[in-house]
Amino acid sequence: MVTLCSYLSQIASGSIPQKIAGDCEYSEYLLAIIKRLETSRDTIQALQNENRSAIAEIRKIRELEQIYHSVFENSVLGIIIIDKEGVITDANTSVEYMLGFSVEELKTLNLRDVSLPEDYEIDRELRDDVIEGRRTYYQIEKRYVRNDGILFWGMVTVSVIRNDAGEPIMINMLEDISAIKSAELQLSQSSTHDSLTGLYNRTFYDSEFNRLQFIMLLPVSIIVIDVDGLKLINDSKGHEAGDKLISTVASILKEAFRGDDIVARIGGDEFSVLLPETNEDATRIVCERVRKCQGRFNEANKDFPVSFSMGAATAYKGSDIPGAFKHADEIMYADKLMRKANRATT
Repeated sequence: MVTLCSYLSQIASGSIPQKIAGDCEYSEYLLAIIKRLETSRDTIQALQNENRSAIAEIRKIRELEQIYHSVFENSVLGIIIIDKEGVITDANTSVEYMLGFSVEELKTLNLRDVSLPEDYEIDRELRDDVIEGRRTYYQIEKRYVRNDGILFWGMVTVSVIRNDAGEPIMINMLEDISAIKSAELQLSQSSTHDSLTGLYNRTFYDSEFNRLQFIMLLPVSIIVIDVDGLKLINDSKGHEAGDKLISTVASILKEAFRGDDIVARIGGDEFSVLLPETNEDATRIVCERVRKCQGRFNEANKDFPVSFSMGAATAYKGSDIPGAFKHADEIMYADKLMRKANRATT
């Protein structure tokens, strides 16, 4: 009969006997050992398999982290990470170039600190929609304030992810569209403004003139201004001198009127101003202000004085606006005739 030691030696070497019963008086004991060994080997094998899977998963996670950091740091798009309160928690180097702040400086700021106030409110409302699940993402054109105070135009796409605690983390992908907005502004400027004076052109003036006939911004006053002596200047001193005269009159009008008044060059030597919600008394004061600005200029530039004729009229109904323009034009020509007569007698 095979001894117990012989069986134990075979088991220890990994060679498990196929037949034990009857060969050893300790057969039941040996079978129990073998069964436990087989179970242990299965467990070890399972743990080894799990360990290999865990290692592969960790490697995959590390690879993904490396890809994320590479994309984050090297992206030409600016990436700003903020929390639900708008606090900047991270940003990449592209944002540094766009906004002029270092990443460490940005981490001390709220998105509000680098946004134009009115744009920030639009951004905040949309961000709340994303956080609360009413949107999956949003995209808007937005103005940012650079470190040097210059406005920066960006197209921002915002989405949300959530951390382990379920708190939202906002991903802001920022594209520089400053050149596009500059081109749009130049195109808009050229389509609505006179190239010589920088005032509104006839096309824009006519559009506003027609619009005012159908909106309740009454009364509407109209001023018509015509440059005196432009033809004489062009004939005697050349068109360059004539252009200078027109530009000078335009600069006087810019000084005299408010920024939201519609001041336009509507012809070679003719200007007109639309004044919504302005009555006759207020218009009279405005005309006096124009003459004072003209007087100050002529006093300071006695070698190049400017002269222009002016007429004004007021419409109290939208349908009366065309008639008011005609009446202002007639008053302007009467003023011009009077000035010619005065010059002839002096």
